[in-house]
Amino acid sequence: MIVLGIETSTAVCAAGLFIEGKPEVERSLVESHVHSEKLLTLVREVVSDAGISLNDLHAIAVSIGPGSFTGLRIGLSTAKGLCFALDKPLVVVPTFDGVAAAACETHTGISRIVVMVDAKKDEFYVGEYAVGPSGVEGGSPVTVLPFEDALSIVRRDHKMLVVTDRVDWVKSKVEGILLVEDAHQFCRASVVARLGYRKTLSKEFADVASVEPVYLKDFVVRTVPSSS
Repeated sequence: MIVLGIETSTAVCAAGLFIEGKPEVERSLVESHVHSEKLLTLVREVVSDAGISLNDLHAIAVSIGPGSFTGLRIGLSTAKGLCFALDKPLVVVPTFDGVAAAACETHTGISRIVVMVDAKKDEFYVGEYAVGPSGVEGGSPVTVLPFEDALSIVRRDHKMLVVTDRVDWVKSKVEGILLVEDAHQFCRASVVARLGYRKTLSKEFADVASVEPVYLKDFVVRTVPSSS
């Protein structure tokens, strides 16, 4: 089975493949405002790297949020377009599930992962995950919290990993944390593809026509005041 993964929830724009019995394949770049221009190119590159065609895919998995409003829309619309064009099922993967799974792979001996991503307006998106011998074993629903409330859940625990896009700020506010890592390095499309593979096995498919990104916050359009 082959599953394509798409990750565009942050400044990371990535495409990856999970291929049963073979190494994962991934292409990514970290640059804001290029997702609409670069994503399909990355998809074509990973398919070429793997020596397969798009028709060989069994499903398409996409990081569904929370995260960047624009990035999520681009990722999901691209995934939907591929599903319609190729007649393949769509699988949605919670963004923080993918981040936590990727982070867990690089750190041993931790018992908890807290993912904290800047939601703007002095708030964080926050998700907490328990870690066991086999990896991430479960997580709480992702919520939106004021900065100070989010920091209050970060205990002084040497077996805890904090994953955030505000590394320096979090370190300056909470002393005693052993591990604070940048979230961008864990936004991996190959991990989205792997989690999507598991959902594909159990046929946890999304409705391509109706599924929407998980924003958690209302999108606010900012206007420039008239000079007249």
